[in-house]
Amino acid sequence: MKPTLGLILFTLALAGCSQVTLKPKGQAVKIGYAGNVQNCVFLGTVEASTQAKVVIERSASAVQEELYILARNHAGSMGATNLVQHGMPQNGIQTFSAYDCPQIS
Repeated sequence: MKPTLGLILFTLALAGCSQVTLKPKGQAVKIGYAGNVQNCVFLGTVEASTQAKVVIERSASAVQEELYILARNHAGSMGATNLVQHGMPQNGIQTFSAYDCPQIS
């Protein structure tokens, strides 16, 4: 019995998906707006990247969520508490500014 094309594509899609988890340091990092970080210390720039296409285009919300998790994890390892995104993701890549803002909610 030959596998169908749909089953093959489904298997390839699953193989290309990664399980990105939010690490403990990343849990403390919030994504906010430039107006929220005026009195904060700029720590650097974070670039997150993920696969935007695995056989077929991934949903924009799935890509965005994965980029947020990756960026928060990286920012947490830098000692940041807040991120500000630079525009929308392009081809699975997004840039953020990382800040230390101990009292921002």
